Amino acid sequence: MNMKFRKGVMTTLAALLVALPISACSQSSKEPSSDPAGPTGLSMMYSDSSAYPFNKEWALFKQLQTKGNVQIDVQAVPSPDYKNKLKIVLSSGTIPDLVTEVTQEIVLEFAQNGVLLPLSDYMDKLPNLEKKIKEYEIEDELDNWRTKDGKLYVAPVMNEAALYNTAPVIRMDLLKKYDLSVPETMDDLYNVLKVLKEKDPSSFPMANLVRAETIRNLSGAAWGIDPSYNGFVYDEQQQSYTYLYTSDNYRQYVTFLNKLVSEKLADPELFTSSLDSWKQKLVTGKSVFTYTWISELAQLNADGKKNVSPDFDLAPIPPIAGPGGKLAASTQRIPHGIVLPASAANKPYFEELLAFVNYLYSDEGNTIVTWGEENDSFTVVDGKKQFTDKITGATSIQRALWDSGASNQNYTMLYTYDWFTKVLDNPLVTSLTEEARANNWFPPIVKVPKLTSDEKEEENMLLTTLKDSYAKAHDGFVFGRLGNDADWENYVKDMENKGVKKLIELYNNSMK
Repeated sequence: MNMKFRKGVMTTLAALLVALPISACSQSSKEPSSDPAGPTGLSMMYSDSSAYPFNKEWALFKQLQTKGNVQIDVQAVPSPDYKNKLKIVLSSGTIPDLVTEVTQEIVLEFAQNGVLLPLSDYMDKLPNLEKKIKEYEIEDELDNWRTKDGKLYVAPVMNEAALYNTAPVIRMDLLKKYDLSVPETMDDLYNVLKVLKEKDPSSFPMANLVRAETIRNLSGAAWGIDPSYNGFVYDEQQQSYTYLYTSDNYRQYVTFLNKLVSEKLADPELFTSSLDSWKQKLVTGKSVFTYTWISELAQLNADGKKNVSPDFDLAPIPPIAGPGGKLAASTQRIPHGIVLPASAANKPYFEELLAFVNYLYSDEGNTIVTWGEENDSFTVVDGKKQFTDKITGATSIQRALWDSGASNQNYTMLYTYDWFTKVLDNPLVTSLTEEARANNWFPPIVKVPKLTSDEKEEENMLLTTLKDSYAKAHDGFVFGRLGNDADWENYVKDMENKGVKKLIELYNNSMK
């Protein structure tokens, strides 16, 4: 079947599939309107989290619509189903005016098909966005969202600054008790874990949040194997992409994990533990070291003090240096964004739609969706915003904001550094972030290849096979089923033959 014809058939089918379900999720039956006498009606596809389900009665959401002069018809889709539903909707030809929480991969895929609006063609209508891109100095990362012709098809969610909010964390009370130094290198870490295992033979000192990629993402920069684009990075000196997961650094990484597992210094459920199980291991003292979010520590420590000892102190430490250097986890300052359909350009309310997107990047609009309502959730003291007791007195600042409709991933486009530090409410995040900036702990941005739709389709087929082979070999090396020189050589050859060579060629051609 001809590729273009096949895509046409799939688009038609997708349109039939999505027509009823998406409208069934709508909070309103009103059609978009550009009535000059009232607010402009806009439709929004919305990723609905069970942690803070959408509530059209949120005072904050009503204020946002009033100030933005819009009435938003929210089409809420449960978050677990959102990615699949998103692809169907974007293939349907019937796309809401605003589609939220769209990741880079999906933006680049659908930008090629002509269904998304190139916002870069309308930057004169989006001066607030243009201003914030310059102010945040984020163009290098934003370039990864542009297509090969340099066009931008997404209104990006942007963090003003990288935060040191994921870190190696260890039981400081035990280090003090046994007169141990904070580990600075991976060898130090091994030696510390070995002593802690000797002191408590029933323990498995190191635990991991969930899945194999989690520990790789959080510690991989120190090993020189992350951040990457599906395991690939662009080598500026060689002017070529290379595959990190067959490198000598990667071999050292899996060898290190194997040593921890085989000596029972690491949890045997290192890649299969659930989040609840991981928490339980830490707060009962079964595990004493992990990589996690610093913002998680308050609750972990509260539970640990109840279950283990009043001295229980799980604290973050600077990055542990490895072959890749002393580097923190990669920090993505653009996690996702909002896309508009190409058809929006022909709608009578197109100017109003762009004006609302522009408003989301304004200081006033951003204040509403992050801080909430003045004198209710925040006040201004000496020119600086502070959360009120209503927010700071809650069990969780983030929880209190979510319950009010603030800090919502669907329509919050800017996260300022000042706001983030006040929400996290942990001086360690601030001090370690400042140390990270001063010492260049944050790894560089990874260059994403710019592929055509046909190249993207070829890439997807190659990656499906490659990722499966990688996952099986990764488990084999870590848990000791593979390990000798012959196993490694066979693995490298297998990965090259199953897609590495072809993908490097594909990615290199995309740079020409």
